[in-house]
Amino acid sequence: MTVLLLAILVISLAEGIPLYKKGQKKELVFMFFLLGTAIVLKVMEWFGLPSPVVMLDRLVSPVGKAIFK
Repeated sequence: MTVLLLAILVISLAEGIPLYKKGQKKELVFMFFLLGTAIVLKVMEWFGLPSPVVMLDRLVSPVGKAIFK
């Protein structure tokens, strides 16, 4: 977990400071959105929760099996 937090800190500083200095607020917000999504997915994995891909597969696979028998 420490490595992930350190990587996020390094990425946000390396990418965020130039974006802020250039006045690219939308890109900065989007970058933090992507980093936040990565954090949420990693925490879900640590707690043993299924990933969104698994949940979508469970939702859609019965329909696919019914169509493609």
